[in-house]
Order: sequence, then C-alpha cells, then structure tokens
Amino acid sequence: MKSFTLLLLGTFAAPPFTWAQPAPPAISTAAPYTPPTQDERFKTYLRHTYGIATILEAGARAGIQRLRDHPKQWPEGAQGYGERYGSAMGMVAVRGTTQYLVADLLREDLRYEQHRESKLQAALEDTFTARRGSDGHRTISIARLLGPISGSVVATATWYPAGYGRREIAKEAGLTYGLVFVRNLIREMVRH
Repeated sequence: MKSFTLLLLGTFAAPPFTWAQPAPPAISTAAPYTPPTQDERFKTYLRHTYGIATILEAGARAGIQRLRDHPKQWPEGAQGYGERYGSAMGMVAVRGTTQYLVADLLREDLRYEQHRESKLQAALEDTFTARRGSDGHRTISIARLLGPISGSVVATATWYPAGYGRREIAKEAGLTYGLVFVRNLIREMVRH
C-alpha cells in the first residue's frame, strides 16, 4: 500500500507530460542582402571618389606630403601644398575609377555596411574587403587592393618628377591604405 501511495503522489505531483516542441526560429533584424544595382554602384563611386570625406583625405595627404617635403622638387608654402593637394586628388580619382571598374567587373559591393559589432573591425574590413555574390559574403576585395596601387602608379609615371619608381609606388600605396583606414575609422566613430 505504501508503494501505491507513493506512486499516486508521484503521478499527481509530477508536471504533466508534453511533447517537446522546437524553439521558435530566431528573428533577424537585418534585412536580407540585396546586390547593388548599377545606379547604386555609380552613386557609391561618386561618393567615394568625389565626396567630402575624400576631399578631406586629399587635404590630409597633401599636409603629410608637405611635412615630409615630398616630392622634394615641388615648392614649399601654399604653392607646394596646392600642387600636393592636386596630386592627391588625381590619385584619388584614379583610385576611385579603378575600384569602380574592377568592382563592377567582379561584382564586388563597395557600399558601406553599418551594422557590424567592432568599429575597428568594420574600418579594417571596409579598407580591404567587399561583399560579393548573391548572398553578400564578405571576401578580400580585388578592387580595394588594386585602387591605391593604380593611383600610385599613375602619379609616379605621369606627374611626379623623374626618378621615382617602384619603391615610391609602394610608399604611396601604403599611405593610401593607411589614410583610407583612418577615414573609415572616423566614419565608424561618427556614425555610431
């Protein structure tokens, strides 16, 4: 009898049996990825190449070049700063156009992506990677790698004084990657 009483108590005291149901799917707040249209690609090109951030970047580059007295053959003072600023804008125009054409050819999405966790990671990713494919996976961007190099090659081969070569191209491309990273980091700090 004692075991029967314990069985009854256990039956009524235990929670009712229910079939396990799967947990509801997590709701994502991010919109599904949509590749850019040709119009969106062109607007991104214009903004990245001729926008206010690029004008400020060219001004910073001209200031750095002036402090380095580079190229040495260019004058000092306002005239030298003006020549360096014009050179920086020329490099930006070549870089932006190269990035636009290569990204269009390879279907890379160079648009800014705002919903990432780390500001430092986002700035670094926007310097060297892009979204690609119908799913928008992030990968190394050929356009973002070639753009700064093309700007440096054209500047060195055309309007820089004679005597600048591969070493100068590497320095200028490195400075461009650095300036783009800083610009992206500032953008991250301001927008969040």
